[in-house]
Amino acid sequence: MNLSRQLPLDRIKQTYRRARVLPLKSPAIDGQLIAAGREPSGSPSPKPRPTTLALLAIILLTAPQLSPTFAANPAAGTPRETPAGAESLLEGNLADSWEGSLDDWTLEDGVLIGTTDGSVKVNRFITSKIAPVEDFELEVDVWVSARGNSGIQYRSEVREDLGPNVMVGYQCDVVAATPKYNGMLYEERGRRILCHTAEKVVTDADGQGWVVESSEPPKFAPEAWHRYKVRVVGNHHQHWIDGQKTAEHFDLDPNGRSLSGRIGVQVHVGPPMEIRYRNFFVKRLTPTTPPSDSMEIPADAKKIVPQGGWKNAGKRDANHKLVKAELPGTRKVHRAGPIWLAGQPTAEGLAAAKKAGVKRVITLRSERELDFDDEALVKNAGLEFHAIRFGGHQQLTDEKIHAVCQLLQAADPDNQALLHCASANRVGAIWIAYRVLDGRQALENAIQEGKQVGLLDPDLEKAAVEYVKQRKR
Repeated sequence: MNLSRQLPLDRIKQTYRRARVLPLKSPAIDGQLIAAGREPSGSPSPKPRPTTLALLAIILLTAPQLSPTFAANPAAGTPRETPAGAESLLEGNLADSWEGSLDDWTLEDGVLIGTTDGSVKVNRFITSKIAPVEDFELEVDVWVSARGNSGIQYRSEVREDLGPNVMVGYQCDVVAATPKYNGMLYEERGRRILCHTAEKVVTDADGQGWVVESSEPPKFAPEAWHRYKVRVVGNHHQHWIDGQKTAEHFDLDPNGRSLSGRIGVQVHVGPPMEIRYRNFFVKRLTPTTPPSDSMEIPADAKKIVPQGGWKNAGKRDANHKLVKAELPGTRKVHRAGPIWLAGQPTAEGLAAAKKAGVKRVITLRSERELDFDDEALVKNAGLEFHAIRFGGHQQLTDEKIHAVCQLLQAADPDNQALLHCASANRVGAIWIAYRVLDGRQALENAIQEGKQVGLLDPDLEKAAVEYVKQRKR
């Protein structure tokens, strides 16, 4: 049984003090040392001091639990010089080093402090102004209040289209009150929990996670300084707290993973909280390592149930960037990942959509506005046809919005979908509901996107907004 899994600094100091007061001329001790150190010739070798032996015992007991980097550094929370080859993220004043929701933060005497009063409705972020990182090592000392919840974003992206200063990407969680979350790997606005604390996980090419190793999550007291470390090489992620590994993850999902991005920190929705960061250093590792796309998953690996249950298998937040696109002969074309949005497509446009990966076409057009067989047009292009028809806001029921959103939820890179009406006016209304409920986008941003897509009718906008508000109650 290893009784030295964590030997607190106070214990080390206490033991050291005891060692210092040992009598140097104790006959019993001197006799043991002489017996242990006498040369065969009979001449004694120099006697080790008891203090030295006591300290050596402490080092031997604690060393197996600490990586060399952590063992060599001062205690967490103690001011440190920037390590050789690293960048400090806490230089100058707050606005010099960070951007984003700065009102939640202060930077004083080298300590970055974030606070909330419990009224925060969405997670808020600040982003470091250093250049995006690829392969890197990050170290930071962290203090979090008992009910606090924060996170260290890395290889992340700022997405203003999802809300002010929103960050999307990998996160090392800081939740001292919940051991299974503290130090885990989470993906903000993406695949969510990738690796709980004290787990080693492989996420396969299809996005399915497998636990290959697990143990009891370690506990770290809140309202005390702890040193967090993140090391990412290629698609191999590792997290530590105070030298104890808290997460290890191999991301083989080419459609989900990120190999480069920015660093940030978060204050979370929930009760009032305080989070402090100090000695925030990043060292870039070059040359970078290409991601590994294959790894043997043991037969006894545990298949991870997606957050929210199996109904969410293979899903991620629907927050792909909305961009303009083109299809021949087709107006108002936009695309967000595997979803295409447009006015009425032509036969040529449908052929181009199929070539781009579209397999399913969803029309919102009512039959009375058509002078051609739209189903035949789609099927002749070799595409799957779905019709959720309505003419105006009077016919836009909750059931129809839900039905369209379900079809859009099934879209992925291998099964892309094209949603259309005559001019993209109705498409824009549906997009509001889908973007908020499936992409967790702020309502005002979703409305703006709906209008960008083609929404013009205020009554359709009102119907979509009411649907969203009912579902979010």
